[in-house]
Amino acid sequence: MSSNKKENAENRAVAYVRVSSQRQVDEGVSIAAQTRRIKDYAHFKGLSLADNDIFVDEGISGGVPLWQRPQGGAMHRRMLRENIPHLISLKIDRMFRMVSDALITVDELSSEGFTLHVVDLHGEPVDTSSPTGRFFLTILAAMAEMERGLISERTQMGMDYLRATQKKFTRAIYGWNVTNDGSLVPNWNEHNVIDYMRWMLSLGVTASSIAKDLNKQGVRGKLGGKWYGSSVLNTIRNDFHQQRKKYTKPHNWGEKEWHDAVPW
Repeated sequence: MSSNKKENAENRAVAYVRVSSQRQVDEGVSIAAQTRRIKDYAHFKGLSLADNDIFVDEGISGGVPLWQRPQGGAMHRRMLRENIPHLISLKIDRMFRMVSDALITVDELSSEGFTLHVVDLHGEPVDTSSPTGRFFLTILAAMAEMERGLISERTQMGMDYLRATQKKFTRAIYGWNVTNDGSLVPNWNEHNVIDYMRWMLSLGVTASSIAKDLNKQGVRGKLGGKWYGSSVLNTIRNDFHQQRKKYTKPHNWGEKEWHDAVPW
């Protein structure tokens, strides 16, 4: 191998990008934003990063181990197959949620001769090419996990209070409308669909079949999307629907055989 080819191989990198929700896109961690900053970093460090070596997982939770994600796994296989020595990601939480996952993966990468680069770790770039870099990465990953846990705890407390006082506690709930003062009130047309879904499921119809039936009838989700088996089950299993017992039902409620047919 010529010296130029060897140098190019040693400087070759892959990159990992992940978004799990529209909220993250709105907050500036969109695919385009992450990719742009990663490319700038690679250029600054003299690393060779081709477009087809950037792996993107959309709608994937950070709780799924990196190598078990569709694109995360494909990236790892390419790194091993083509001996690509550098892995770049914008932030540590794009790859890991738990410190244990970060520790295991960093040790695994180091043992295989790979270097992990994090472009923005609390405002500073860091890589695992040195023991100091690995040390700071693991310490800051632990701090990030603790911070997420505290935020999640406070968020859950707030949501529990809003639920208990019949106030809006999430973006949209099928079966409920939000009033001007933020209160949640039943949408009886949607509750008719909820009862229908629960009734069909009690008869042994699968959630996927129920979703296909609703889509065929032109029934849409709260935000206008199609139904899937998972969204049918999530809607049926939402305990908040039991709050409708506090409200007076429409005069024609009970005309359909599925109305209140399945006990909560």
